[in-house]
Amino acid sequence: MLERPWPWSRSSERRFQPRIGRDFELEDVHVIDARARGALSRASALGAGGAVTVTGSYGLATGDYLAVEGVWAVAGPMLGALVTHYFGSTGKDIR
Repeated sequence: MLERPWPWSRSSERRFQPRIGRDFELEDVHVIDARARGALSRASALGAGGAVTVTGSYGLATGDYLAVEGVWAVAGPMLGALVTHYFGSTGKDIR
């Protein structure tokens, strides 16, 4: 029997070779973090708005708005937190 370096491998060479790349620039972390937060907030706002729109149109079609109440109970606080974060009075003197 042919001796293989890795018994689970079908060939004698490694499937994935580790490579050493350039260093991760720590100065760019705040940009990546801001992009990730922006993408998450857009996705949650669009998802919540879409869910309210779909259940609202379902309620208009059937006359039963129980689904809208259920979705709004979940989506309302999410949208409220996003609006408060982006349009709140944090750091402003409102007197």
